[in-house]
Amino acid sequence: MIRDLRLFNLFRLLATSYLWVPVFVPFMYSRGLGFEEIALLHALYSVVVILVEVPTGALADRIGRRQSMMLGSLAMVISCLVAYGAHDFASFAIAEVLAAVSMALCSGADSAYLFDLLERHGRGHEYPRREGTASAWHQIGSALACAAGGLLGAFDLALPYLATAGVAASAFVTAVLMGADRPAPVRAHAASRELELYLRHMRQALGDVLRSRRLAWTIAYAAVVFVLLRSTVVLYQPYLDARGFSIAQIGLVYAGSYLVAALAARHFFTVRRWLGEETLAYGLLGCLSASFLLLGRVEGVWAPLSMLLLQAVANGMYSPLAKTMLNHNIRDSSRRATILSIESIARRAAMGAFWPVAGVVGAGSAMYLCGAVGLVGFALLAVPAGRWLAPARVLPGEPSDD
Repeated sequence: MIRDLRLFNLFRLLATSYLWVPVFVPFMYSRGLGFEEIALLHALYSVVVILVEVPTGALADRIGRRQSMMLGSLAMVISCLVAYGAHDFASFAIAEVLAAVSMALCSGADSAYLFDLLERHGRGHEYPRREGTASAWHQIGSALACAAGGLLGAFDLALPYLATAGVAASAFVTAVLMGADRPAPVRAHAASRELELYLRHMRQALGDVLRSRRLAWTIAYAAVVFVLLRSTVVLYQPYLDARGFSIAQIGLVYAGSYLVAALAARHFFTVRRWLGEETLAYGLLGCLSASFLLLGRVEGVWAPLSMLLLQAVANGMYSPLAKTMLNHNIRDSSRRATILSIESIARRAAMGAFWPVAGVVGAGSAMYLCGAVGLVGFALLAVPAGRWLAPARVLPGEPSDD
């Protein structure tokens, strides 16, 4: 099991190490796109994820989570190669579609793989700590990728896309080397019967969500925070550029934020045990909302960077927090990847609604839009929380992360 855990952490480091992150806005500008078109591409990404998320989650449950992760890595290789040669909106749209399919194939499947790996060895209680460690590796990979991407982008804005294709290929090899998981046995059926079984599986997963109020609340919470955190990937670039940062410096800022996020993720378990899930969840959302409103008003260099630091801490805590709350409330592991895909659909639906509005508002005012989304989400989530959320607790046998 130790070998598989190490390979899993390596996969998390490689699978989303996108070197193009700190340069894709100026890269698309250089290929003739404007901010509104970039926002539309992100909305398209979200729509595609919504369309394929549950089918790919069900696929992972049936063929195996590792196989799904392998396919996702290959899809990212192709996406980066298409983006490298793109010079118009249609070509970039194809790259976004492939990137969305890649994300959907890996999203949920990787967490389900980790959870079931621990369960098979009688160590399911370690999931919060192991997920926090894996999230830290993911953040470290993102930090290294952003630093390298910024340096490469200073020479040629297209080079980070080629480098990312190579990293994604390495993620594929890593998934191949991981121990095979054990999907539920599937008998061969006629195509009509397969479709019937597939639809039944999805209905059962949706039923699990609707019957669990805490699970439904967690999905709504994850969607609101996801919009705030993922919007920074786009908004930081014009924000920092307006304050005189170069491409290489922007890459280093991204790298620093991911390193801070990695440190936060590494200590997630301790913070969760100290504060409790509910306090941590509301504190994270409240601080995020305030930081966006302040980013729209503060001047200079150090004040904005301090807000970015706060958002980096929230970014590191978010993934292990949401995944821990979700996985502990999924009762049937045979539908785990599908339910995690449903959660991803909710996040992407919120993201898809956000980007067209952000495109109209413009990069200059989008920080205020994020702050408003956070405050409204905080208020709406607080209404049912008292009835739906049980007090946070540490599960028996959970070790510390010391």
